[in-house]
Amino acid sequence: MTSPVVDGAPGTGRARRVAEALGLATPFLLWAVFVVTPVWFQTAQLCFAHYDLGIYTQALARMSLDDPNPWLSARQVRIFNDHFDPILWLAKPLVPVLSAMWAAVVTETLLVLLSTVPILWLHARGQLDRLSTTLLCAFLLLSPATTDAVKFAIHPTTWTMLPFVLLGIAYHFRKTALLFVSLVLLFACKEEFPFVGLMLAVALWLRGDRRLAVGVAVLAVAWLGFVNVVRPAWMGPVEDYGARLKRGLDAGLLSYVAERLAPKHLSRIGTLAVLVLPVGIWAWRERLKPDWAWFLVLLPMLGIRFLGMAWRHQYGAPLSVAVAVGLLPLLLARRPPVWVVVATGLLLVTTNETSLKKLVPTLVARASNPPICPADPSRLASVHRAVDVLAANPEGRVLLNGNLISPLAARDEVYAVGGPQPPGKWTYDWVLVEKPPLGNGEPATPEAIQALITRWRAQEGTEVLIDDAYVFLARGRFSDAL
Repeated sequence: MTSPVVDGAPGTGRARRVAEALGLATPFLLWAVFVVTPVWFQTAQLCFAHYDLGIYTQALARMSLDDPNPWLSARQVRIFNDHFDPILWLAKPLVPVLSAMWAAVVTETLLVLLSTVPILWLHARGQLDRLSTTLLCAFLLLSPATTDAVKFAIHPTTWTMLPFVLLGIAYHFRKTALLFVSLVLLFACKEEFPFVGLMLAVALWLRGDRRLAVGVAVLAVAWLGFVNVVRPAWMGPVEDYGARLKRGLDAGLLSYVAERLAPKHLSRIGTLAVLVLPVGIWAWRERLKPDWAWFLVLLPMLGIRFLGMAWRHQYGAPLSVAVAVGLLPLLLARRPPVWVVVATGLLLVTTNETSLKKLVPTLVARASNPPICPADPSRLASVHRAVDVLAANPEGRVLLNGNLISPLAARDEVYAVGGPQPPGKWTYDWVLVEKPPLGNGEPATPEAIQALITRWRAQEGTEVLIDDAYVFLARGRFSDAL
């Protein structure tokens, strides 16, 4: 695309090279310390709800070549009849080594980290200067969308970061084979991303790559056809997530649109716009232009998020990455001034305030944070003792706090309190819940869980196995109806 950029040219002092090297390492160190470490601590402390860590942990625990689309008792659906995200198979080889829960979390962390590798590769080849490399890596790892996605743990939508970076590089450098490989990986993350492929085909057509545009469009249409026509015919009924896009429409069009224009939703896209402001000002002053056609890939994602009011957690990550990759032509053309990198860094810190408030306390005071799942040795010992009892007794239905699904995901019949199963539908042989205010029982409220504990403890035939300050574990015949 452009002539290579060579760092360390004559006149570049040793101090400057060392400072730039430290600057390049900084985003990785900050991400590892302030994002990954607290999230891994919270994973070990069993903090995350059934939605979504428990769902994907149970899927990874039960997926096999004999049963590639297993039934998830706690979600009440087969995994690929929910979202179609076969990218999950990338994590499966880690399950025998790490457990299903840790395989999911480690895979997500690695895929986010690996999204920077193509950028570092361009730098190693001399095509991207060190300041630009630092800027893009910081944007990828430390944008509020990324930190919000990683601290949610886990979702394949977050896993799109690596495929999206590969796709952007393939597009900008006209690498056809890489483009198709990255598209397949991207489509495999969720059923919304073939729509990105359709808009990419439009971008390629506008650029003059018409044969390639047709190929991309055919792949996207074929994938959409499989997901929306073949999949339900072959696998049975699938979850209708399209209904979320129409939520509230029965109240009238004005009310429907007004709800979606609420500041709490639009602030997310505003934050993303603010982050690119320093680069935008610099590019305008230097009369640099991006490849505007690339940004067409944002349209279907923006539309889905706007209509579904889905901007939080994993939903922002692919948007942020697509924007970051869209900056690549500017940075390949010219080295940005230091003020652009510094200003973007300051914006990354300030816009991450909400996420950091939830992550840093776990880093500095694990014994009391997060309040619902602290690393209190007595709490963890009690929870693990209860989990061991259930692991040694694999028969029967067990009803759990949502955050306790993950360590017991290999069981055939695990259910979450307040889960999608109709209340009172089944009788459970075991119940295990943390005592409020401890435990992440979402969507069940602490008051509901406490009421259930009181009733279960008092009912005839209950064999209470653990009833300490932290956990209630019992065997008997239990209902989850309030």
